[in-house]
Amino acid sequence: WTSMRFNKSGKQLLVSARKGLSLVLDGFDASVSHSFIADGANPALPPAHPPAVCFTPDDKTILVGNENGSLSCWNAQSGELVRKLEGHVGRVGCVAANPKYSQ
Repeated sequence: WTSMRFNKSGKQLLVSARKGLSLVLDGFDASVSHSFIADGANPALPPAHPPAVCFTPDDKTILVGNENGSLSCWNAQSGELVRKLEGHVGRVGCVAANPKYSQ
């Protein structure tokens, strides 16, 4: 594991690991709820770096930075991809959500 973050309520734990892997764990028994693989710079190879990940302040969305410059927005409850944001040049190495302005 390369990073661990609790959501605001403390009910979920977001873990990132090498090869682009992110896991959402139950905050009490550590069972795996969802897993995500970040998009690599080369679609034929797994990502070389751990993904940049965070919860949004409302705990509804998980943001995952990808090596191909995109940002994946995943539903924290269902694990479904909600939206993919494109346009960053190069790897997204850090993501953060603003709790005051919900951005």
